[in-house]
Amino acid sequence: MFQKTNIYPDDAIVPNSIVSRSTCKSYSVEVDNIADEDWDEIASNFADIHPEQTATFAGNHWKGRDSHLLLRRNGEPVAGARVALVSLPLIGRGLAFLRFGPFWRRQGQTADPEIYHAMIAALVEEYCVARGHCLTVLTRPHPDYHALECGWLRDLGFVQRRKLEDAERYIVNTTLDGDAQRQSLAQKWRYNLRQALANSLDVHITEAPEEIAAFQALYVSMMERKQFSSTTPVHLTGELIAKLPEKLKPKLVVAYHGDKLVAGATVGLFGDTAYYMFGATSADALPLKAGYALHWWIFQWLHEHGLQCYDLGGAAHEPGLRQFKKGFVGKAGQTVTMEGEYDRWTSTLGQFSADAIFGLRHLKRRIRYGAKFDKSADASS
Repeated sequence: MFQKTNIYPDDAIVPNSIVSRSTCKSYSVEVDNIADEDWDEIASNFADIHPEQTATFAGNHWKGRDSHLLLRRNGEPVAGARVALVSLPLIGRGLAFLRFGPFWRRQGQTADPEIYHAMIAALVEEYCVARGHCLTVLTRPHPDYHALECGWLRDLGFVQRRKLEDAERYIVNTTLDGDAQRQSLAQKWRYNLRQALANSLDVHITEAPEEIAAFQALYVSMMERKQFSSTTPVHLTGELIAKLPEKLKPKLVVAYHGDKLVAGATVGLFGDTAYYMFGATSADALPLKAGYALHWWIFQWLHEHGLQCYDLGGAAHEPGLRQFKKGFVGKAGQTVTMEGEYDRWTSTLGQFSADAIFGLRHLKRRIRYGAKFDKSADASS
């Protein structure tokens, strides 16, 4: 673990950037030397923090293979990133994968593009120049910033080389009040909501260990019932609730019919956006329209607590799920089509190593999803 006081030493390879060397003198970086709880506390002050950029999530999901870099300006944290490191055996080069980051917009402050450029420059210097990896960045699917950040990456010499197989992200506008959102809903969604509300479901937030365990068991049961294979880390729900700072603590929302749990959702509250992280339903949920009642309750709660957006995630090429999410987004929300993964490297070996790793990822997905994956890949090509 070490700390650097200048992101541009005299012999550094400076990426294509609008950040001048004189400007960079006010910046410093810290790499892999911040305790997890301190990292998450720092991250809680940013409007664009994503669940995967927290230490609690990344450390568990990547099982210790993540690295972190914090950028300071005049001593104050202004940007940060958690990066997954995947190297080829013997070669020691490979992939530095930054998903849904970096975070760089502090809450209550005007967004400064210079900070974003300085942060990306620091990441390239650390992971491409110093370590020899290919740096891959997948930007956060924010309605206002996704396209901007992708454009800045291109300006900084990144190349978009892979499209996403599930590129659409469904964003509900939670600044609307209930009446305005009802008018925004698709007609069929509005009809199903009326039916759901007539079924007297009990929807509430819980932190009770037994309900967290019941929700996680419900997810496993749903996967078995649908014969799906999933790597979704739903098992992290309890740990995220227990360990994240209060401002980042997810909410587990559950829906009961009588005394039976029929649906639940882990909703992450991160900066200006709420994220639908994990969800599960029982076989009884469909006739009860429990998903409609659950998400409508979540929408109302988010509106009351001042969240701007509710990111429902993608649809995983499931027509029914896509129809549900598009109907909920309605006329007032947005569907953000993510541009894909952007790469930057400074050595050919780093590029080739990352390509081999992504090739293995593609093969694993073909094995896991079979014909369904082939069909979706053909549709996106």
